[in-house]
Amino acid sequence: MNKRTLDLMGIPVSRAERGAFGYALAAVVPALLGVPALALLALGGALSVTRVGIPFLSLVLTATRGLAALERTLVRRLLGEHIEPPHPARGGIRRAAYDTASWRCAAFAVINAPLGLVLLCFQLAIRVYALAALTYPLWFGAVRQDGHTGIALPDGTPLDTLPRALALAACGLALLALTGWVSRQLAQLVRVLARALLGPGRLTDRIHDLEETRALAVRDSAATLRRIERDLHDGAQARLIAVAMSLTRARAALAPERALSDRGTATGTDTDGDTDTDTGTATRTDTDTDKARALVDQSLTHARTALTELRDLVRGIHPPVLDSGLGPALASLCSDIESPATRVRLHAEGLAGSPRPPEAVETIAYFCAAELLANAARHARAAAIDVTAAVRDGALELTVEDDGQGGALPSPASSGLRGLRERVRTVDGALTLTSPPGGPTRAVVHLPLTGESSACAS
Repeated sequence: MNKRTLDLMGIPVSRAERGAFGYALAAVVPALLGVPALALLALGGALSVTRVGIPFLSLVLTATRGLAALERTLVRRLLGEHIEPPHPARGGIRRAAYDTASWRCAAFAVINAPLGLVLLCFQLAIRVYALAALTYPLWFGAVRQDGHTGIALPDGTPLDTLPRALALAACGLALLALTGWVSRQLAQLVRVLARALLGPGRLTDRIHDLEETRALAVRDSAATLRRIERDLHDGAQARLIAVAMSLTRARAALAPERALSDRGTATGTDTDGDTDTDTGTATRTDTDTDKARALVDQSLTHARTALTELRDLVRGIHPPVLDSGLGPALASLCSDIESPATRVRLHAEGLAGSPRPPEAVETIAYFCAAELLANAARHARAAAIDVTAAVRDGALELTVEDDGQGGALPSPASSGLRGLRERVRTVDGALTLTSPPGGPTRAVVHLPLTGESSACAS
């Protein structure tokens, strides 16, 4: 008799059937824990109208995620079904109540409570009764009950003869086969539920893949801009500096003193006394020298202008001051904007004692601060500007508040503010602007350090 036949008869001999039997025994613990989980979820739902309800629900859902991790391990090792864990809840444990994956894990824990008990009943209890009935012809003679051999049916009919014992054995074989079939269907149901509820979910997984893809694009863009900045700084900018230095030396070589010296030597009387010819030659030489000097001055002016524009372009791609961190970069930016008519105060909270934000987030925060400060100083005519940069709840918040004339609106014509919103959206950030007529103006840039930006950091 091969393994397939024995499995169909309800005797678990193959690896898959033995794994299903082992799962029915091992899954009792998480199945029983689903009962208090259901009670705690109900309590959390009742408390959700209070301030402690959402934190309590988050803790319960986080615990059900632990049960789900145990279930995934059992399903993988015993049922042969590999399930990827869902992505962590955004915002940590305190935000688990708003995470769909946590609720799906809780739903599996609740469903698995009765399902696990039913599976254990078929795999163990009913199977034991079926095996006892199947082997009844072997041991019924050793049993004495109410003055007869063997056991009796509920109506009192004794099973004390071999034909009756064989009939009971046939019933036991049928029950054993039925138990095996039902157990296989229940195990398949567990696999389906585990795939649907314990994994990340098809839509969630797709969203996560898209977020990672966009984060990689943002990181690649930042790396490309840094490479361009280094190439311009070390290549074209260095060559322009060399050209400017060469032009400066050429202008010094064409100085008026040397031209006069050359002209005085050229106008001296030669041995033939042909003074007029030498004077004409000196005049032409002086004119050519003036033209050359003018061309050198013009070229030097163009080289310096190009060098200035190139430096501005390099700073626009990636400010070198950001290499020291966002805090020093904001301090340098505030000092550049500050003037006798405008006072700028910087408040940095949590930047020094926490890990540095991802490079893309730092760059976006810097350019947002530069644009908002420029708007406050030039357009709003603010006398005082407060800049606050803080890391709170897994996000970088940049706040720029001024006492200017207000009235700033993020209209389509406002290319600066529209550009800022497009920048912050690349890392799932948000820009909130409050600027009533007459002021004050308050702009808050929220840049999350999880999800997209963390992928950039990795």
